[in-house]
Amino acid sequence: MSIHNPFPRLLGVACLALGLASAALAQNAAWPQLALKRGVNALGYDPLWSEPAKARFQPRHMQAIRDGGFDHVRLNLHAFEHMDAEGRLSAAWLKTLDEMTAAALNAGLQVILDQHNFNDCAKEIDACRARLKAFWRQIAPRFKDAPDAVLFEILNEPNGAADAVWNDMLAENLAIIRETNPRRRVVVGPKFWNSLDQLDSLKLPEADRNLVVTFHYYTPMEFTHQGASWTPQFQKLSGVTWGAAAEQDKLKQDFDRVKAWAQRTGRPILLGEFGALETAGMAQRVAWTAAVARAAEARGFGWSYWQFDSDFVVWDMKADGWVKPILNALVPVTGAGPQAVARNSDPALDHLINSPKVSAWSVYGEGQSTQQVPCEASGKTCLRVDLQGRRANPWDNGVIAPVTGDIRKGDKLQVLVWMRLDTDDARAKVSVPISLQLNAAPYTALLSGVATLSSKLEPVVLNGTAQADQAAGTVMLSAHVGQVGQPIWFSAPFVLRNYTPAR
Repeated sequence: MSIHNPFPRLLGVACLALGLASAALAQNAAWPQLALKRGVNALGYDPLWSEPAKARFQPRHMQAIRDGGFDHVRLNLHAFEHMDAEGRLSAAWLKTLDEMTAAALNAGLQVILDQHNFNDCAKEIDACRARLKAFWRQIAPRFKDAPDAVLFEILNEPNGAADAVWNDMLAENLAIIRETNPRRRVVVGPKFWNSLDQLDSLKLPEADRNLVVTFHYYTPMEFTHQGASWTPQFQKLSGVTWGAAAEQDKLKQDFDRVKAWAQRTGRPILLGEFGALETAGMAQRVAWTAAVARAAEARGFGWSYWQFDSDFVVWDMKADGWVKPILNALVPVTGAGPQAVARNSDPALDHLINSPKVSAWSVYGEGQSTQQVPCEASGKTCLRVDLQGRRANPWDNGVIAPVTGDIRKGDKLQVLVWMRLDTDDARAKVSVPISLQLNAAPYTALLSGVATLSSKLEPVVLNGTAQADQAAGTVMLSAHVGQVGQPIWFSAPFVLRNYTPAR
């Protein structure tokens, strides 16, 4: 391995082609009018909260959401189970919340902190009211100095026992929030599962104009929830279709009713959840999802799709990528972007077999945190990995990126990534093993070397020839950083196959 750069043309064009990341950072500093437009629900059912080592969702997914065309994320917080008998939230849970909120903001996303213990509140209203107030007494002051891009949502889908007292609960928790956050936007919705039919039952303080009113939409439930194991009335349903003229008219009429209410009350609207379960079939899911999203947008509603991962998914965790038909239904492709134009103009980019974005990286191991920072490498953005202390082994902490293309025996492989130590000490040096390797046991290396890093951002390059066929998705780029013990920067990774740079 060497740190001599054999293909400067690729670097120059890649800086232009991947400049989207720096644009996202610029938007992070000033969200346009702070309007909620297109968002996605996330993290509600991820092991992250209880067993971080088993987390599916990684901070890098926030940038993937931003790059996918979304402007906000709704974090579904099941906080009650992380409280002690006195209603105090655990330090570990709060730390995770801080990290995920920061990751979203760093990616240029607005963040809705959604208290999601609706089932608890439907069953035991007295216990719920006490815990809900305890939650906001801790969360509101914790985020009182956060950017305006952070919103609070008092409670998801009040229903059952909460219905009869929902306006009282809304008022008491809003009062708690306003003590420390007098002007922060707060999301509130009607009772009976945030039903649009109950909008008129909402009692909101007329003088408080920093409220966003939400409703959820899964109509018709027979279609969107067919085969759902948690709904006895629908779990045996299958083959239900959607799209008849009467069904499309129903959607338009429902959303027109919401628009009329919004115009009458002067309240902004967020469609906080909508989605169709995988059992509905892809073609039908796409048709319904696109129809609902466009109907919301046509009436000036923001929307948050249910959900990123778990079920109703728009992101495939196993494939580590978007479920493209659903993504395109939500965020229609309107033409070639800058990256597509650059790809056509630079033959080097046609040899890429990975995603050349900072968001492609994921980081594992204890005692680490990440954020995206502006830098002078390709894409103008780097991932800063903060490592708290040295580990026993280099592989105890790692930075990895998937290679999604296939590799054939005899392929000429080239890897490029810019790296540096985050230090002002010009004499600092550290060695980091880096390899292109299988992503499952025995983790055989196709290419490997040791990068010597300093305070200067420099390219690290691996070159070699594949000795065997490797199927798409079975290889990853990795750097073992467990013994570094200080912050490192990584640019977007480039992995190319059979590229010969022009002379």
